[in-house]
Amino acid sequence: MQHTQHTNPRNKNICIIGGYGAMGKMLKQFLSTLEYNITLFGENDWDSEAQNKLKDQDLIIISVPISVTKETISRCCQYIDKRTILADITSIKTDPLNWMLEFHKGPTLGLHPIFGPTIQNPKDQVIIYCNGREPEAYNWFLKSLSSLQFTLKEMTAKSHDDAMTFIQGIEHFITFCIGGYLKQENADIEALLSMASPVYKMELNIIGRLFNQDPELYANIIASDNTRLASIKRFSELVQKEADNLQSPQAKPQFIDTFNTIKHWMGDFTEKAYQESDKGLRISK
Repeated sequence: MQHTQHTNPRNKNICIIGGYGAMGKMLKQFLSTLEYNITLFGENDWDSEAQNKLKDQDLIIISVPISVTKETISRCCQYIDKRTILADITSIKTDPLNWMLEFHKGPTLGLHPIFGPTIQNPKDQVIIYCNGREPEAYNWFLKSLSSLQFTLKEMTAKSHDDAMTFIQGIEHFITFCIGGYLKQENADIEALLSMASPVYKMELNIIGRLFNQDPELYANIIASDNTRLASIKRFSELVQKEADNLQSPQAKPQFIDTFNTIKHWMGDFTEKAYQESDKGLRISK
C-alpha cells in the first residue's frame, strides 16, 4: 500500500481505546503505515495498564460502542494531560463531543468514519469531522488522514446527527424490517434471487449484507439516541398511514398523486439517481 509522504515527520504517540475491536484494528492498520507509535487499549487494561498506556499520548481515539462512550471518556480523562488530543469515532457526534469538552480541558475532535472495518483501501472513503476545541492542535492528524487518501468532510455535530438519523437510523431500520418480514413469511430467498432483476438482486444482497454483520453494532447504531428513535417512530406512522390509504376506494389516484408530489419535491435528483444506478449496475456485471 503506497501513500503520500507524511505531512509531519515527527513521531506521534497514538492510543486507540477499543483498539482490539474491528474498527480499532482497522485504524491501526492504516495509521501504522505512517510514522506513528500506535498503542492498543482494551477493556482489561483499565485495572493495570491505564496509567502506562494513556500517559504521554499525543492523541487518544475512543473506539467503543456508543452505550459506553461517555463512561470511557470520563475514565480516560483521569489519566491524560491537557495537551493530549481526545477524539472519538462514534456514529453520533453531538453528545460525544459535548462529553469530551466536559471531561477534557485540551483539544477535542469528533470523527465519524462512514465505512465499516472491512475496507481494504482508504481512497474515496469518507470521514466526517466535527471541530471541538483547539483545532490547530490536531490539524496534523487531519492532514495525515488526507495523506492516506481518506476524503474528509467538515460538519457541525448537529448537521451530522440530523443526516445520520436518516442514513443510519431509518435506512438500517428499513433493511432490518424487510429481513424480518422475509423470515415471517418464510420466503424462499434463492427462488427470489433466481427471478430477480439486477436492481432487486442488489436490494436483496443489501438485506443479506446487513444480517451478515454484528447485531450489537446495529442495535447501537439504530437505537443510538432518542432523536433517532423518535424519527423511526414517525417513519413507522407514515408506513401505517400509507398502508391504510391503500385500502380506500381512491387508493390508486391517491397513490399516484402522492408519488408525483414526492417526485416534484426531489427535483433533478430522480433523473440523476436513475442514471447513476444504471451506471452502477453496468459496472457490477
